[in-house]
Amino acid sequence: MPFLAVVAAAGKSSRFGGIKKEYRLLHGKPVLAHSLSLFLDHDDCVLCVAVVPPGGVPDARAALGHGFTARYAGRLLFAEGGTERADSVLAGLRALEAAGADPEQLVLVHDGARPFASAALLSRVLDGCAETGACVPGVLVTDTIKRVDAAGFVVEHPPRAFLRAVQTPQGFRFRELLDAYLRLGPARTEATDDAELWSRAGRSVMLAEGERSNVKITFPEDLP
Repeated sequence: MPFLAVVAAAGKSSRFGGIKKEYRLLHGKPVLAHSLSLFLDHDDCVLCVAVVPPGGVPDARAALGHGFTARYAGRLLFAEGGTERADSVLAGLRALEAAGADPEQLVLVHDGARPFASAALLSRVLDGCAETGACVPGVLVTDTIKRVDAAGFVVEHPPRAFLRAVQTPQGFRFRELLDAYLRLGPARTEATDDAELWSRAGRSVMLAEGERSNVKITFPEDLP
């Protein structure tokens, strides 16, 4: 099924020492190139937009290299993000809209710092999204989770069987996700991922099986 993709890579990488983690090399090519290739190497991906820091499109193109951008010319777009992740995803959605993307298609939103997601995971999310309108991958939580109050005291012991660690790519109906972003306005920045934003718009989200190997590079020690 044809789909669209937004890859969010507009963060400052502050926990990575201020070095743009998405541009660091992993197995000979930038982390961002791995994340983009997940979609661009898929026959059904119509358009994929990389959302980079404000004014950072030249840097992103340089980091990816001319060979990479030329190979996917016509399907790879760039957009400038904002200060919050939600602002950056919205910029990506608007870039797809401006490029004439079909509003009835599905859109996958992915973290640029998750270079290990597999094609099988992508397919599971697409299938779930086509069935229900929204699907996100998640894995079982192995640690015991506690909810604490502002003073640091434990106030709740949620059952681990009902907890999942959610990943990306997350899939949605393109038109409805864009509508949800616009309808929530500035409140969209309170959501930590697109699934939460979708839920705040009054819609339900299906969970697909994630992958433990689909880690997000956050700290310098994550890259090796």
